[in-house]
Amino acid sequence: MSYDLDKYGPFGRYNGLEKVNNATVNFTGSNKGAAAFIIGQACTGTVTMARGGDTIDLSQLTVGAVYELGISKITVNNKDVYVLKR
Repeated sequence: MSYDLDKYGPFGRYNGLEKVNNATVNFTGSNKGAAAFIIGQACTGTVTMARGGDTIDLSQLTVGAVYELGISKITVNNKDVYVLKR
């Protein structure tokens, strides 16, 4: 068993969080592992899927819902989007 597991117990589904606000963030290389996101406030921008490169318009999604999608990039205006990482 690892030290972290001994100290904290089993981890949940997600083990990291990155808040994106007024930025474009790539989730590749050392920043990979983006497995879901939550829209904190109504916003504009796009999420790029990890496989295939298709994009999703953030303005068409529901605030507060958890979207379990592997993403490679997110671009968002001056609002908060929370990216959950594994």
